[in-house]
Amino acid sequence: MESVVLHKRSSFAIMTDVVMALLVRELKTRFGSSRLGYFWALAEPILQASVMAVIFTVLQRTSVNGIEIAPFLLVAVVPFKFFAKLLPQLTVAAQSNQALLAYRQVTPIDPLLTRFIIEVATLILVFVIIGLIMSWLGFNMWPQDLLALILVLGVLAWLGFGIGLCLCVAVIYWKDTTKLLSFVMAPMFFISGIFFAATMIPEPFWKYFTWNPIFHALELSRDAYFKAYETPVGDLAFIAGCALFFNALGLMLYQVNKHKFVSS
Repeated sequence: MESVVLHKRSSFAIMTDVVMALLVRELKTRFGSSRLGYFWALAEPILQASVMAVIFTVLQRTSVNGIEIAPFLLVAVVPFKFFAKLLPQLTVAAQSNQALLAYRQVTPIDPLLTRFIIEVATLILVFVIIGLIMSWLGFNMWPQDLLALILVLGVLAWLGFGIGLCLCVAVIYWKDTTKLLSFVMAPMFFISGIFFAATMIPEPFWKYFTWNPIFHALELSRDAYFKAYETPVGDLAFIAGCALFFNALGLMLYQVNKHKFVSS
């Protein structure tokens, strides 16, 4: 009789299988009962940008720095909506999958990775589809520096993961963390540079906006997208520094509190 040799799988292989299984489960849970889920992910930023474009048109402003107002707004709305949606999704990721944490193979960080992958994939899909639609409508939506745009969005996503990981740990101790997050993100919509650019602000007032890494990300997104716009304040190193800090802090908090996710 031939003996059966069992090969021990690596931790990475186990994590990959768990994340893939959670990915299928998350997609079915989130979009299985709502076939319009991805439609709204696409429609929401378009509708918001359209409303703001109408307001700007009524105010007799149809372009900013030679850029038509609709593309100018969309290039900022999409990354901001991604970031604003990513944080609450990561904050409650482990809590929403707490029953699965009883399985030895599932670690608390697996649901966070799963939701992060879904949100990043949705961001890419939304950007591509919006670009195709806007190009069909006659707008020039091909970024002048695609690699720079990918880099900016990648660092913004990295920042979101770090903050989300910190908030996910905070939920263990304070269940109303999501309410605080909503309270903080509400004014961010108005001060992060969605419907204005740094060039529209007098230079002495830049210091009131440059503390915000999202403002830097939206400025750099427009800089990468439009040849006509060059940001005077966007700093990728600042966003990367914030991302490094929050990811280091989040991983430290996660490591210290890893066993509390199951019992919380």
